Amino acid sequence: MAAIEVFGFETGNNMKVRIALKYKDLPYIFHSIDPQDRAQIEALTGQPLTPVMRHGDVLLFDSGAILRYLDANFPAAPRLFCGDRKTLVAIEGWETFGRAKLLAPLIRVVNHRLEGGDDQVVFAAAQAAFKLAVTELAPALEGRRWLVGDSMTGADVTTAPVVFRGSGYGFCAREDLDRQILDWMDRVMAYDTPAGCP
Repeated sequence: MAAIEVFGFETGNNMKVRIALKYKDLPYIFHSIDPQDRAQIEALTGQPLTPVMRHGDVLLFDSGAILRYLDANFPAAPRLFCGDRKTLVAIEGWETFGRAKLLAPLIRVVNHRLEGGDDQVVFAAAQAAFKLAVTELAPALEGRRWLVGDSMTGADVTTAPVVFRGSGYGFCAREDLDRQILDWMDRVMAYDTPAGCP
């Protein structure tokens, strides 16, 4: 089997690909790149965003596309998605939530800072939006280990790393997280393999 290679650095999107690979017990090589020098990524894909995955002749960018590729091409491993329409719609709903509500405030601050801004008002507004979004996870996790179904799915893999990154970015402290959210995040993040360690 061709080696699976992932190119990236420490972002929620890169973490979710590593989590999926570890959960599916797929060996891979993680190439840690310098976020300030994306020439290698641009040469591979013609665009600057990570993660990028290479598997033989297949080259993909966008973490959502990579998760679906892994699930479709390695179906014997634990599944991240399923064939049941209702469950799949629920998983995709959490993916949308992860991007639109959880990740968007972080991206807003990152983009603001990349443009040279250091406005505490922008950070405070983004922090408030992030904290509000995180509270939406609590009812979904009430008495449950996972967001959808009885095992980890793409819903968990997509959202937990963003909560983890948000807490590390100063958007909320671990002690501010609801106990169920914290336990769930730690369950998912236990599958993350530090950069460079398959």
